[in-house]
Amino acid sequence: MQYISYKGLLLASAALTLLSTPLKAQDNIPANSDNMETTVTDQQPVFTFDTISVTASRDEKLAIDSPASISIVTEEEIERRQAETVHDLLKDLPSVELEGGTRNTVIKPSIRGLGGQRVVTRIDGARQNFNSGHKGGLFIDPALLKQVEVLRGPASTIHGTGALGGVVAFKTKSADDFLEAGEKYGAQISTGFSTVDNGVHGNITGYARPLENIDLMASVTRRKTDDYDAGDGKKRAYTDDDLVSGLIKGGIDIADFHRLGLSYRLYRDDHNLPATPDGLSTSSIVERESKEDSFVLDYSYDNPDNQWFDSSIKAYYDVTDIDEVRISDGRHQERTLETLGLEGFNTSHLDFHDNAQLAVTIGGEIFHDTQEGESNGADIGGYPDAERNIYGVYLDNTLTLFEDLELTAGLRYDSYSLEADGQQDSEETSTSPRFAVSYQVLPFLQPYVSYAEAFRAPSLGETYASGLHFPGGGPIPNNFFVANPNLKPETAKTWEVGANIKHDGLFRSDDALRAKVSYFRNNVDDFIELDVDVAGGTTTSSNVTKARIQGFEAEIHYETPTVYGSLSGSRIRGKNSDTSEPLSGIAGDKAALMLGYHFQDIGLDLGGRVLAVRDQERVPNGSDEIDGYATFDVFSTWDADDYVPGLKINAGIDNILDKNYRRGAAVLDEPGRNFKVTASLKF
Repeated sequence: MQYISYKGLLLASAALTLLSTPLKAQDNIPANSDNMETTVTDQQPVFTFDTISVTASRDEKLAIDSPASISIVTEEEIERRQAETVHDLLKDLPSVELEGGTRNTVIKPSIRGLGGQRVVTRIDGARQNFNSGHKGGLFIDPALLKQVEVLRGPASTIHGTGALGGVVAFKTKSADDFLEAGEKYGAQISTGFSTVDNGVHGNITGYARPLENIDLMASVTRRKTDDYDAGDGKKRAYTDDDLVSGLIKGGIDIADFHRLGLSYRLYRDDHNLPATPDGLSTSSIVERESKEDSFVLDYSYDNPDNQWFDSSIKAYYDVTDIDEVRISDGRHQERTLETLGLEGFNTSHLDFHDNAQLAVTIGGEIFHDTQEGESNGADIGGYPDAERNIYGVYLDNTLTLFEDLELTAGLRYDSYSLEADGQQDSEETSTSPRFAVSYQVLPFLQPYVSYAEAFRAPSLGETYASGLHFPGGGPIPNNFFVANPNLKPETAKTWEVGANIKHDGLFRSDDALRAKVSYFRNNVDDFIELDVDVAGGTTTSSNVTKARIQGFEAEIHYETPTVYGSLSGSRIRGKNSDTSEPLSGIAGDKAALMLGYHFQDIGLDLGGRVLAVRDQERVPNGSDEIDGYATFDVFSTWDADDYVPGLKINAGIDNILDKNYRRGAAVLDEPGRNFKVTASLKF
């Protein structure tokens, strides 16, 4: 009877949330444990870095073994944080910040001081290319996510245009993440609330394996919040939210080693907010609907006995639409971006000798962006109707000698073209080489050195923006965008020296330490900046800046069956190479600490987090210094399966000291103290 009452309560709560408006996750170990370095038993922890990396190389490798700066946010950590936004997931990672402020649809990731279009963002492999000034460009709800991987540093050899700062790859859940061995079907419901914004959310997920070779999943989430309270106890206007996100995914195993998958993801967010939602002004409030629909079709062939073919092909179609109506006068604006893409690669594993293996990857990518915008039926200033075509091919090789020495070398060739009606076409090519050397000096220590180049093609808005930017007044003339089809691509060249540390049985037989440390220097040429000439009445993009960004990063994880924790930090310095003036967008020194304890007998986890950021005094002339801050969180996770089958409960308090602070160069204060609880039931 107790089980029935819990089940009924959760069903009713989730249904009510969905109509009106996870909690220790499944282990991050696939059913086939071949992907793990060692066999995991009940006495061995699951390590954050003992997860396959998909960003640094197409040759599958554990993140801890990759000669690159990689961070992994696992499903367990996503649900432990009860994340409402992407910022909740990434804020503790070294050299990673979220630009745009606190409003959900404005958030954009920044890596090593490079943000916006200088970071490649992918969801299940599909590029997220939408960009429109202050409007944001990342539309994903954390409830759908299984994992987030962040690659820091230039990565155009594999990922093409835009990867100057790095890559953020989101991976959504699938039926395999829910189905137990021998299960044919099932469902999970979850519901929760947060106090800082009177937020409620609910999720219903169904999954099935009707045949041995077919898996299906459907999931829908509703999240609704009010304006949140900052640390000073005052509400921040127009920060409420009302969104629906959904995911339908299926896969079929064809023969023994072929797999075909298809997914559809939707996002709908409807709320009122300022026309420039990353700012403080509330003089122009719009009713905004943000919509995204994404389709991904993928095929893979993975036969461990076939050394010549390990293949993947992915096709995707993504359409993002922002529809705004200004409340004061009914002005109607709409911005739409459609992206159609195709990418594929094949890796051959060649054994020349017992002590010499070569992995050769040949791949390519092509995508087409179509951008349209209108304001009351006319063109929108700054968002022209235009198209962009980009294709690239690459060769990436990894030679392993004596199992300890690894040499990686790759080269990519890209070509892009941009066009708009009545404007001059823009065409350019780029090559992106990379190499890395790593050596297993000791069983637990793998130092490496790497060099990589990256490029970013100009956006359609930067190249072809025209029309009114903002009206003048008095002696100030109206300001108009001026197109510049002669823009060069931005380029980055980075040296990095680092080390991977992997040690089992450090203090006791069942503990483990995983760590990554690195120092990097990134030289960026032909920075594209928006030059606003107020007196002259023009705004245009141009290549004006050379920059140098350098810094140090460290990330350490320690785990036992009972005690676990992590420590990370970053220190970045950036300057204009021509003037030696500090760059904008460089975050203050940051450190994050997490400690937890697992009570095995009752399935309960308790822990806390600390995030500390120093003052940022190194800012461009005329800019305000940015205050530092420190926040403290506590969390708990109870796997109550022994008491109520399938029940898990997460509870926590974010910003427990109710600190009033702002992150980075944001203008809105962050939420204050926030009590939150989420319960899920699997049946």
